[in-house]
This record gives sequence, structure tokens and C-alpha cells, in this order.
Amino acid sequence: MFQFVGCGSAFHTQLGNNSAYLKSGSHLFMIDCGSANFDRILRANLLAGVDEIAVLVTHLHPDHVGSLGDLLFYSYYSVPPAGKAIATVLTPKKLSHDFRTLIKLMGVTEKYYRHVEISDAYRPVGMGDVSEIKPVPVQHSRGLTCFGYLLEVAGKRIYYSGDANMIPTDVLEALKSGQLDYVYQDTSKAEYAGNVHLSLRQLTELIPPPVRQRVYCMHLDPPFQSAEATSLGFQVVSPVALANPS
Repeated sequence: MFQFVGCGSAFHTQLGNNSAYLKSGSHLFMIDCGSANFDRILRANLLAGVDEIAVLVTHLHPDHVGSLGDLLFYSYYSVPPAGKAIATVLTPKKLSHDFRTLIKLMGVTEKYYRHVEISDAYRPVGMGDVSEIKPVPVQHSRGLTCFGYLLEVAGKRIYYSGDANMIPTDVLEALKSGQLDYVYQDTSKAEYAGNVHLSLRQLTELIPPPVRQRVYCMHLDPPFQSAEATSLGFQVVSPVALANPS
């Protein structure tokens, strides 16, 4: 369902920072745009033929929004027609003030993009196959406001965790009962006290084997081995193919 600009953790920049996308006709829908990803977007030619961009933000760590300002400037100045705001940024209400403050400090005013604040189930217009977005508060880094999302995309129900060291109970139950088609979960190999990501061992304990084929591991840290995850029955996302730099 989702494709990925990058699927790595903050320091696993070889895979790019974790960022899902859907491209439908002239519409590009993204979740996050981390520090390592603007270059990847250009090298993958993802903006070819695009006249509408939407970026859904999970939280404000730099590996999730670090090059969002670059994308917004580029979409305004370099995507035809130049001088027109074609990008929309969506944030939950509890994240909106901090997002606007951060992006403004980068010099990106709302001249360059449209901002949509969502507080409950939101039904977007003009975002391709995405027909519903619902924020889900999640636990990640202490003191940081973070969200996952329940989405409806082309008739499929999807949970996207963002960065999270847990899976909400209602999401687990929905997956087990068949009410969710896919789950994309932040998964690390590393385990340590206070881990801000969900380890593969924990994921294995939480998800019963019959439904693991609908769970996609993402935000992969350097020790993560895809073969181990697939041997346990999970899927693993991969980053978009890139053209060689000139």
C-alpha cells in the first residue's frame, strides 16, 4: 500500500529517514519529511507531474521534519506554476502551535504552504486515495507530543505508528479482529531500558502469528535484519529506488 521515501531510523541515513508516501496521478501524499529526505525526493523524481502535495506530520524530531522546510520552499518556487502554494501540511491540534513556531523559525511562513489542523477524524479533499485521517496519541520520547494515525486509503484501513514504543490496545484488537488491513509499526532491533522505539522482540510478543503478515516493520535501526523479521512472519518496508547523484 504505502511506499517509502526512506525507512531508516534517525542515524540509519543509508536507508533515508522514515517517511511513507502515496502518489496518485498529480497528488503526492507524504507522512513526515526528515532531514535526509528532500534529496531523496528529488533523486527519486517523486515530484514529476505533481500539482498538489500533502504532508502529514507525526512529531517534530528532525528525522521527521528536518527537510520539510526545503520541500515547502521548493514546491513554491520550483514546481510549476512557480509562486503558488501547492503544499498542505496537516498536524493534530495539539501539535499545531509548536509546528508553526518551528517552521516559522526556518523562515517558512504560510505564504509557502497551507496549514490544516485536525482534532478528530478528518476527511480530506484533493489528497488522492486518502479519504480519512484520524490522529492517535502515542508514546515515544518523554516530553514530546507524538501521534500515529488511522487512515482510510483506497478502501483499506491502515494504522501508521509514527515513532512509538507501544501499540494502542484498540489498534491491536482491531488488527486481530480483521478491522485493520495493514499496520506500519516503528520497529527496532535494539533493546535497552527506556527504549523510545518498539523492539522486534516486543512486536513478536504483541502480534499473534496469524496476523503478522499484515504488519510492516519500518523506522529500521542499523542492527535490524529484515530476514529475521520476515522469518517471524512480518513484512518489512524498503526505500524508494534513487537515481545516482550527478
